[in-house]
Amino acid sequence: MAEIFDHFRNEDMYPDLDAEGAVERLSRAVRFRTVNTGGIRSNDAEFEGLNKLIRASYPNIMSAGSLEMIGRSILITIPGSDLRLKPCLYMSHQDVVPVVEGTEDNWSYPPFSGEIAEDAVWGRGTLDIKNMVFGILEAAEYVLSSGAKFRRTAFLAFGDDEETFNLGAKSIADTLRDRGVELEFVLDEGGGVISDASSFGAPGVFVAAVDIMEKGYADLELSVKSIGGHSSNPYGGSSLEKISRAITEIADHPFPVSLPDPVRRALEILAPYITADPFRELVIDIHGNAAKIAEILYQQPETFAYVTTTIAPTMINGGSSACNVLPQDMSAVINFRINQRTSAEQVMEHCREAVSSSDISLRFLQSNDPSAVARTNGFGFRTLSETAKEFYKDMVLVPCMSTGATDACRYEIICDTCLRFGPFLAEPEDIESGVHGTDEHIPVRSYLQGIRFLIHMMELSNI
Repeated sequence: MAEIFDHFRNEDMYPDLDAEGAVERLSRAVRFRTVNTGGIRSNDAEFEGLNKLIRASYPNIMSAGSLEMIGRSILITIPGSDLRLKPCLYMSHQDVVPVVEGTEDNWSYPPFSGEIAEDAVWGRGTLDIKNMVFGILEAAEYVLSSGAKFRRTAFLAFGDDEETFNLGAKSIADTLRDRGVELEFVLDEGGGVISDASSFGAPGVFVAAVDIMEKGYADLELSVKSIGGHSSNPYGGSSLEKISRAITEIADHPFPVSLPDPVRRALEILAPYITADPFRELVIDIHGNAAKIAEILYQQPETFAYVTTTIAPTMINGGSSACNVLPQDMSAVINFRINQRTSAEQVMEHCREAVSSSDISLRFLQSNDPSAVARTNGFGFRTLSETAKEFYKDMVLVPCMSTGATDACRYEIICDTCLRFGPFLAEPEDIESGVHGTDEHIPVRSYLQGIRFLIHMMELSNI
């Protein structure tokens, strides 16, 4: 595939952008260990340190706008001069996932060093997603530093727990709703790659996706109680046996396959570029051939998650500490990413039907339904599309669906255009290995191009 930089254009735009300073500020941000995982919250001091860095680094934002803390989440308001215009909201999150214990030495540079080396910034959060937190801040600071005024009020919103419970973003959204705010658009993380469209029958065509919805999310806990005992008498089956069977029964009971609306829209845009069978014939009538298209996508590892609710057993707890002792109480967790037109309640019912043992208890640790589908015929999507054409060439921008989870869905209570597109593009293999993985890093060129993208989008939003 082409190098990601081959798609860049207009890198000479905004020549007075403080590139060196922007890279250094991202580097400093990575050093704060704002780690969230499971029920564990990082030390408040790490978030406070990041907050102080933001306050000290962007004087024009602090002067023109206001920063308020909603718990540990940050909401910055830059008032617009034209109150007839709906505000826009640029968002990301401050928290990062931990580094897997024992893998620290596998990193080329320490994971919280923020090392600037090999034309990149290295460390946890450079791709997910302090790059977007600070890219948004850099862009707003640049626009304001020229003396420009925002016609449209802009909110910069940075939740503190996207990697766990999403409550920070919910609190911000609830606050704005209570203030009577209705947003024109939301821009959150998503995408991040330009990739070959071979999986959709268009080899040699490069696409970038704007995710206009995201799948639902559920963590299902399975539990079973047992008195344990000696392994020489496992009458009735051990708790490990029972819970393993229940996991298998659920995993062997897949959900229906169907073509979600965002994927259909992507195929409609890609149709003129599709040259490979069987897609070439099928996209002549996408609606009529939706079931056949979905089945083909289901058979491909790159696309199967787009067309079904996925089932991923991830945790099991309570096994015996000795080979000859029966385990007692055990639990396991299965993670589901819920497809469009399926609810969390339906996932629970599906699993109850699959599990044969009455000894197994099921409950959700957390769950939410799939998001709404964002508008693509309004100001927000049009502005994003125009900006993408300005900075990226030889690629087709398509609406699609996020198979992961973001904070964006929290803002649906005040916005019908929640878009997920992170303009800090990197090579697909670097995204795959670096996001939540080892050697996370972002090329300096990618970071600066993303900042230019955001500057231009903010400018277009205020014409």
